[in-house]
Amino acid sequence: MKKWMKAAAGLSLLALVLTGCGNQATVTVDTAALADRLCSEVTWNDQLGEVELSKALGVYGIQEDAVASGKVYMGTNATAEEIAVLEAVSEDRAADLEAGVQARVEAQLESFESYNAAEVPKLENPLIETRGNYVILCVCDDTAEAEAVIEASFAE
Repeated sequence: MKKWMKAAAGLSLLALVLTGCGNQATVTVDTAALADRLCSEVTWNDQLGEVELSKALGVYGIQEDAVASGKVYMGTNATAEEIAVLEAVSEDRAADLEAGVQARVEAQLESFESYNAAEVPKLENPLIETRGNYVILCVCDDTAEAEAVIEASFAE
C-alpha cells in the first residue's frame, strides 16, 4: 500500500510539474521591428538596405511556405554585413530556416575569402540564433551589441 501511495504521489508531482511547463507563455516578437532595431542600434560599416523577403528567401534557399514573417537587410556587397529576422510557421520548420541561413553564411564566406578577406572574421563568427520559431542572423563586427538588442526585444 505504501508503494502505491508513493507512486501516486510521484505521478501527481510529475503531472503538476508538466502542467506548469505547459503554461509558460510563448514569446512573440515582431520580426520587422527587431530587424529595424538591429539596423538602427548596431554599429555598421556599410549602408544596409532592405531586401524584399521573397528575394532574400531565394538567396537563402528557404521555401516561402516555411516562413510566417520576416525582414532582411543586406549590405552593398562591399561588406558581408547582413540582418535576417525570420519567423518559421512552426518550430519544426525553424530548422529549415536555420539551415538556409547557415548555407548563406558559408557561401558568403567562400566568396569573401577570395576578394575581401577583411570581412572573413564576421562570417567566421556570425550571430545565428534560433529561439522557438524565430531564426536571427546578424553579420556584424560586434555580435555582443546585436545580442543585447535581441535580448531586449525578447524580454519586452
